Amino acid sequence: MKRRNKYIIFFFLVSIAAIWILFSRMSRVTIKQLDDLGTVKITINFYVPVEQEGIEDKVKLTSERPGTEIIKSLRWIDSKTLEIFAMEKNVPKGFNTKLHVGPLKTSIPGLYKVVRADFRARISPFLTGISPIVPSTGPIVLDFSTPIKKDALKNGLVADFDYVLREKYKIGENGKVFKDSSSFELVPKAPLVPGKEYEVKFDGFLSNFANGVSNAGFHRVFKVADVPKVVKTEPAAGEKNVKLYNPISIDFDEEMKEVDIRVKGMVGDIKLEGKTATFKPHTVFIPNTTYQVNVTGKSIFDEEMSPHTFEFTTVDMDDKWWVEVNLRPIQRVVVFRGDKVIRSMVASAGLPDEENRTPQGFFTLKDRGEYFWTERIQEGGLYWVRITGNYLIHSVPRNKDNEIIEEEFKKLGIPASHGCVRLKDKDAKWFYDTVPTGALVIIHD
Repeated sequence: MKRRNKYIIFFFLVSIAAIWILFSRMSRVTIKQLDDLGTVKITINFYVPVEQEGIEDKVKLTSERPGTEIIKSLRWIDSKTLEIFAMEKNVPKGFNTKLHVGPLKTSIPGLYKVVRADFRARISPFLTGISPIVPSTGPIVLDFSTPIKKDALKNGLVADFDYVLREKYKIGENGKVFKDSSSFELVPKAPLVPGKEYEVKFDGFLSNFANGVSNAGFHRVFKVADVPKVVKTEPAAGEKNVKLYNPISIDFDEEMKEVDIRVKGMVGDIKLEGKTATFKPHTVFIPNTTYQVNVTGKSIFDEEMSPHTFEFTTVDMDDKWWVEVNLRPIQRVVVFRGDKVIRSMVASAGLPDEENRTPQGFFTLKDRGEYFWTERIQEGGLYWVRITGNYLIHSVPRNKDNEIIEEEFKKLGIPASHGCVRLKDKDAKWFYDTVPTGALVIIHD
């Protein structure tokens, strides 16, 4: 008998819990579309009074399509009834939207209301856009006002080239792949002719996913992108006596998406701005040397260019002394004679701010001296050689007692000075004794 009573109590408690959960989920939800733009009115009757405070944060509207924003506004009719007005912000519209409301505290202690519902606005299907310019391999993108059924589109679509029709896919923030039936791609089975115009036509009815059908014929023209070409180079193809430090500039007839510039025997940085790409070398060129430049890339329409190659030859320095001051880390001074490196020395040039920056460009060595002292910064130096103005090549800085400032010595290789170029004492003396006045100096970063 006791065992039977336990079962009765257990089933009674389970039934009460089930009724409690059922009632917490029980609400009357009415969804009505108000216009052709997809504005939807959702009326929720909770059957019992619910707490109204903070309701904005407890109403969530989520589209199945990644990136689709839902606009909403709320108002209370009474303590039991909430109205929600919702609309997808931009075209395309008509995707399945999930509504989640709650949990909302009710007037019954311990009871919270939660509402879940799905809806889809009925949007008339029509073409909203087509890719105006495409690469020769496609795809040609057709955008529609709302998700449409592929078979209806396929049956009435005609183009003057053979193609494969497929939906586009989008990746959500959670990494899931979403098949977007509002956007289709026509992928040519064979490459199209660059620069040529093609036609796409549709004659028939389009069907959306809300069982709507419309006569939405269209006739559109698109152009295949031209193959991008190089129209100008600096240095010019075959140019002689090119400077020993000279960024290479490539101009195209189309805006470019990506460009690769390879210079045999050189390393550098590539910068792309619109129709112009620049290769900035990390080091100077070697005198009297022919360099080959290979250029590849694709336009903003993903049309690949044919590889472009040209050559240029640098100036002949004969047996002259000349100097490279390389401001890239680790900073160095390299002394050449003709096309041979005579000595490479670690250095420190100016700090990168406007007041202390070392000037860049082409200079010639001027006067020199064994010692200087600058009262303003309380520093001196040995074996100075003037580059230009107050900018010198000299030893590690000294204090008033002519002692090396150890803190500055440890900065060799990185920007540290007030604009001069610092060397170790033995390197500064060698430079002072060896490199003649009038020698070319190239300073670059």
